[in-house]
Amino acid sequence: MRSASDGFGVALGGGTARALAHVGVLEVLARRGWTPGAISGTSSGALVGALAALGMTPRDIAALALGIDVGELWRQGLDPGLGQASLIRGRRLEAWLERNVFHGATFDDVQVPLVVACTDLVTGELGFLREGRLSRAVVASSALAGFFAPVVDGERVWVDGGFVEAVPFHALARLRPGRSLGVHAGIDAGRSRVIRFVRWFHATPAGRGWRDWLLARGTSGPWRRLARSTALAARSYERGLDVPPGARLLSTRPRVAWWDFHRMDEAIAAGRLAAETAFEHGGLEAWLAGEHDAQTASDAAREPTDGVVPR
Repeated sequence: MRSASDGFGVALGGGTARALAHVGVLEVLARRGWTPGAISGTSSGALVGALAALGMTPRDIAALALGIDVGELWRQGLDPGLGQASLIRGRRLEAWLERNVFHGATFDDVQVPLVVACTDLVTGELGFLREGRLSRAVVASSALAGFFAPVVDGERVWVDGGFVEAVPFHALARLRPGRSLGVHAGIDAGRSRVIRFVRWFHATPAGRGWRDWLLARGTSGPWRRLARSTALAARSYERGLDVPPGARLLSTRPRVAWWDFHRMDEAIAAGRLAAETAFEHGGLEAWLAGEHDAQTASDAAREPTDGVVPR
């Protein structure tokens, strides 16, 4: 098996139940002899990334995910966070993750270098977590405006890292891998009517004014945090996926919704398919080996979402 000395790292984006596609990608990489030497994750990609960084094999992660009682998972939402301007406070989910998934593990326990990407609600910029409990880092990286309450850590207020970067390439760069492979399993922005509407609205003077007003509310209370989180989430829809020069993006297409935890096996299968396609037709093996890009720009144009897209 190849190891960290090969200088290859993975950046895992969000997607909730869809992000189990990351497990399928990691499984194919491992089967073909490629083991990442650095991992970054945001939102549910942080969960998968943290488990992989702890040394769990993709098959072990899949077994853990598919063995979860979905009803029990949903019951963690019975943690009202209205006092924090959110439906769910998130502390019950954090305790559940600590008890059933991480068992007290911290960043000191990882076997592969790991960075979890969050958004600093105060500055609106990316923040990078590399110490403390993994359960807390995963919850902090997953906090969504109005849904999961932000995680307050001293003067920092953490929310979903995807508000700034859907696939955490910048977090991975802090670990200095020689080559960076991003994996995207989130919403296809080009097909989402909601995102298309938000982009259109924010291109109007009224939309820009509304967004700027929300961003100016500050973070001095739960409702101001909600306003600022909402604006950051909306602003994130205006961006495309930013792939740094020399990096690769592997996009998967799980045909499941973000809440379809009972269909996680389908998300895993979608990840396997995308990775196998990238190896067989996208030149992924050559790229991982540091050879020339086997896929031409015209090839990428014909297969923009299920292959490895050169940037």
